[in-house]
Amino acid sequence: MGVLCSTVDKDGDDPPESKAQVQLQSQPPRRLYKMPQIGRTGNRSHQNWRAAVSDRGFEDPVAYSKALEQLQSAERAIAFDAEVTATASSIEKQAAALVKKIQAYDWDTTYGPSTDGEGRPTGKRTQGEHFLGTVDLINKTELMKVARKMPKGAHLHIHFNACLPARFLIQQARDIDAMYIRSTLPLTNDKNMAASRISFMVMTPHEATHIRDSDGNEKRVMLGNVYESSYVPNRWMPYKQFQRNFKHTDENGHVLRNTQGAEAWLERKMLISEEEAHNAHQTGRG
Repeated sequence: MGVLCSTVDKDGDDPPESKAQVQLQSQPPRRLYKMPQIGRTGNRSHQNWRAAVSDRGFEDPVAYSKALEQLQSAERAIAFDAEVTATASSIEKQAAALVKKIQAYDWDTTYGPSTDGEGRPTGKRTQGEHFLGTVDLINKTELMKVARKMPKGAHLHIHFNACLPARFLIQQARDIDAMYIRSTLPLTNDKNMAASRISFMVMTPHEATHIRDSDGNEKRVMLGNVYESSYVPNRWMPYKQFQRNFKHTDENGHVLRNTQGAEAWLERKMLISEEEAHNAHQTGRG
């Protein structure tokens, strides 16, 4: 647990440093910042956190440190890996400690702070930078060598690009009658082709042609044709029809047609290139 509390703005951005300073200065003198005290934790699904949190302050650092230790202990007890950590064997604990040493070694030899104590650039890159800008370093780390020899296991946080190659997934959708596709814009010109966002969905004909209003009432809508200027954004279109009617000339003058052309275009739409990720107009919000 890195900090005791944090403030997040409504839009998700971290608050400016001045906000944190104002909050600290507003506390009474000689009184440490309030922190909830958590008792012994029970079953996670039955834990009543509102009842467990008491509103109290701490007059001295010793009491505060003790309460902090109790809170961190309670936090560890309800972590997803709490049981396996508590019952880990000696060899598992040694392995975990070794991995941490390997991470520290990578930090010292491959990564490093981007600036020194005087604020001058060091020429090094940190572990927290953009993946595409750091992937060359990641592949050089000792930790990556370890990861390549470990069982696959499960991804705790997985993006589309990390599942399977986009080309393979698109090809699997080729012959599925129940596959539908939609676009945020009519695909009637090059600008819309580039700016549109595409979605796939497997559904029944009824699901593709019915929506619910804000009151929960079902309403029938027509299927759409993304190649018509009158196309209503996000109306579903049968994917097989999309393939048959696809025709587009790319920036290199290559004419993409039918199924193969549609799949080539969709593959490029779904993959994020380094230029897209780091171009001059890219922001933290995309």
